Amino acid sequence: MRTTTSTARGVPLAVFLLFVGLAAGSVGVLGEGTIQILQTVDPSQVFVTGMGQAPETTNVSLTLQGIGATGDRFPVDCMLVFDASATAELAEAKLFALDVVDRMGPNDRVGVLSYAATARVALPLSKSKAEIKSAIGGLAGGDKSALGTALQLARRELSQTARPDATMLIILFSDGQSNVGPDARSEGKIAAETGIQITCVGVGTLINRSLLEEFAATSGGAFAARPSDAALESVVLHAFVTVAASDVVVEKHIPAGLEWMSSAPAASQVRVEMDGSTTVRGVFEQVLLGQILRIDIKLRATESGILPTDDGSTATYRDFRGVEQTVDIGANRLSVVMPNRVPEAKFAFEPGAPTTADAVEFHDASRDIDGDKTVAAWAWEFGDGTTADVKDPVHRFAEVGTYTVTLVVTDDRGLASKPYTRELVIGNAPPTASFAVLEADSMSVVDQPRVGVEVIFDASASYDLDGRVVRYEWDFGSDGVVDVSTDAPDVSFTFVEPEDYDVTLYVTDDMGSRATLEKTVTAVSSVTAARTIETCLPEDRTVQGATVTVTLSLRANTTLNGLAVSETLPAGWTFRSVETDGATLRQSGTTAEWLFVEKFTGTGPDSQREIRYTLTAPSSAPKAEADPVAIRGSVGSSSPRLLQTIAGEDRVVLAKYLSIPIVVSRWNVETSAIDLCLRELIGFDQIQYAVSLWLSGASVPHTNNGKIDLVTIQDLIAYWLTGSSVHDPLP
Repeated sequence: MRTTTSTARGVPLAVFLLFVGLAAGSVGVLGEGTIQILQTVDPSQVFVTGMGQAPETTNVSLTLQGIGATGDRFPVDCMLVFDASATAELAEAKLFALDVVDRMGPNDRVGVLSYAATARVALPLSKSKAEIKSAIGGLAGGDKSALGTALQLARRELSQTARPDATMLIILFSDGQSNVGPDARSEGKIAAETGIQITCVGVGTLINRSLLEEFAATSGGAFAARPSDAALESVVLHAFVTVAASDVVVEKHIPAGLEWMSSAPAASQVRVEMDGSTTVRGVFEQVLLGQILRIDIKLRATESGILPTDDGSTATYRDFRGVEQTVDIGANRLSVVMPNRVPEAKFAFEPGAPTTADAVEFHDASRDIDGDKTVAAWAWEFGDGTTADVKDPVHRFAEVGTYTVTLVVTDDRGLASKPYTRELVIGNAPPTASFAVLEADSMSVVDQPRVGVEVIFDASASYDLDGRVVRYEWDFGSDGVVDVSTDAPDVSFTFVEPEDYDVTLYVTDDMGSRATLEKTVTAVSSVTAARTIETCLPEDRTVQGATVTVTLSLRANTTLNGLAVSETLPAGWTFRSVETDGATLRQSGTTAEWLFVEKFTGTGPDSQREIRYTLTAPSSAPKAEADPVAIRGSVGSSSPRLLQTIAGEDRVVLAKYLSIPIVVSRWNVETSAIDLCLRELIGFDQIQYAVSLWLSGASVPHTNNGKIDLVTIQDLIAYWLTGSSVHDPLP
């Protein structure tokens, strides 16, 4: 069967087609051609089901009526097709056809076509029975049978000239034989797709019954083996169609949010889908011309809003010509209202234990009982005379106390909630501790105070938001013990050692709250004193009888009124002063002391001094292979009062033996003695000296009787020729 698709034509099965208006008792008319639906919805506005407010259901009333023709049947456009071949009985067919014409009504049209070796239209579609009968009487016989050609020509004639509201019918008088032209076997299927019925009446001596029956069955026509009174009644019955629609099937898809409750008459199938939608299926066998069916459908809604009634619903049916039609059922709307109930006010706040220092954040947690989140206005009272009208206000309370905070919310339909209140206890804000280190003379901030120089610890930047600071406590020793406690914000202090101090300030307000601040303050030396030792050998090594130079570099970092320097010398070493730089020297035993009786300004060239002296190692070798000897010293002053250790190098390693390359590189050939401060490179004179020792086999001094063999002299020559340091590996 031919299938067509339309949007709002021939709408079937009004039982399940909802055309829902938005006004009470709204009416919708759907359908063009053979089906018309009148649909009403009452009421058009309902409340969400289960909320206790009526109405909760709506009734959809539909009337389905078959239309498309005047009278009690559709008009007929019929082509009489006569087999005029030699094997057919044309005369018998003519007589039967004349009876058929007599049964036609005044609004029916009949055309005449005959075929033998070819086919021709003897009369186009006509309402004149005289013309029709004359054309039938004028038909003449032939020889061959072009059945396929005849059916094609009849089908084309109907397709081009038939009326839209008329049934299309071919009455074939034939024996079913075909021996010329195209094959006729597919004509039944083609006619059905075109909406044409083929009714077959067998005439002749050798009838192809199976082919004629197939034509009739495929296209929805009738079959008669021979002309007879019964055959005439069957032909007329199939020609006169009174059914506007048949095999009517509707699949209605109701979206989630709407629930199908019932219909009368009942639906053939109802299925709830996984997504919450509902599929309803209904079937009607036929709808006659002029017939009216009434159906009532009941729906209810589980969601609020303007809800669609359909989601891809369709209807199919066969029209009066037997052609299958498909109709898309468009979605309509139902207004579903949520009953308005009083909203519920609620809020939270943070921090949980606020003080006067906190900006309290209030978070609205109100809800509309209806569930549509339509809180539209907020009215806050904070209990201190201030208000707010925003959703999530931020408020600071200026004084300690207990405050009753109230919130009232209003929904978008003007309904206000009951007041929601909470008591907030606003506590005392702890004070804030802050301090700076100032020079006592200039009162300017100092990052690194000097040892022995008075500084001011100033805590005047400490404050209390809701009161005043009444107590300042200082811990300068990093030991958790308060050293100074006062009601004044500043104290004086003097550091005695250069190091990092974790200074802690405790401040207490007038309500007993306490705050703490800890800072690391680095006290630096008022004088920089560093020692360097020059032995001319790596790792400050030397040997018995050798002399080393010690240099003390002094720099005043602040004003010093006099300065004393003391060095403790190693026992058995010979001390000799080289440079005092204006100091008075006193040496006694293993102690050397220098006294500067002058003022150091702390800046410029006069702030620096340098002391040099030498130490000569004992002539006797140490018992161990390496004997570390310590040198210790200090600097001090009484104004400011300070005493600190001299930093830098603080030991000399007295070596019992040296390596042969080191001795050769430091050998003074002129004095025939070792000189540790000679270059660490072997020269020509040292090579000659080494060769002489190699030749003589004599021991090398300071080497534990070491002698130069062939491998050693090779190494010495390689150091000489490459210019490499004897302290480095050979290249």
